[in-house]
Amino acid sequence: MDFYDMLGQVMDLLQRRGRVTYRALKRQFDLDDAFLDDLKEELIYGQQLAVDEDGRVLVWTGGADRASASSPPVAFSPATEQHVPLSYTPPHLTEKILASRHSLEGERKQVTVLFADIKDSTELIKDLDPEAAQQLLDPAIHRMMDAVHRYEGTVNQVLGDGIMALFGAPIAHEDHALRACYAALAIQGAMREYTDEVRRAQGLELRIRVGLNSGEVVVRTIGNDLHMDYSAVGQTTHLAARMEQLATRAASG
Repeated sequence: MDFYDMLGQVMDLLQRRGRVTYRALKRQFDLDDAFLDDLKEELIYGQQLAVDEDGRVLVWTGGADRASASSPPVAFSPATEQHVPLSYTPPHLTEKILASRHSLEGERKQVTVLFADIKDSTELIKDLDPEAAQQLLDPAIHRMMDAVHRYEGTVNQVLGDGIMALFGAPIAHEDHALRACYAALAIQGAMREYTDEVRRAQGLELRIRVGLNSGEVVVRTIGNDLHMDYSAVGQTTHLAARMEQLATRAASG
């Protein structure tokens, strides 16, 4: 396995977990100190997708324009219970997931990964107090999730200013790629209306980015809280995230 294959696997793990100790990375991937240092250098300074915490923990940030650890807290902080998928997944989808989870665990599935976020959110909320920032970002996140759920995708992570969703697992659909595309278009439509509201009320301009990629994942476990732990095969998740980050900004107005 070459360096960039390993980098992709580490990024997938870090995206799912949010925080990983360096000791855990060394044990999981059998890394020596030099290889770990090279990965840290690339993730923190090359790709600007993570930050170091106390020399012991690697923390996923998702890019330079995502809210950092020092940014004002927003509603979907990983520390809050409402970050758990069970709390924001519609009941009819919850039933489907729980009914099929045991047959999915350990299976290799073809899926489409969707990332969506608000571009330059840190700059957007820098002059707002935490409550105002939450009131601005929460409706955007809910509109993104509603669009995903409309086409029976599942939101596996809420990233503060955006979401990561899967189509094709844990709810199986042969047309998962098409559903993800429809969801992306629905996100743009919903955000266009919301941006008009924000522009009129606050004079702020919201812009979003969406990235999609299809590939294989191996489903590990699906918890009672609906969080799906999976291993991406190749660059499945990484390419979706990179496409979102490189997408030209989309005005929602």
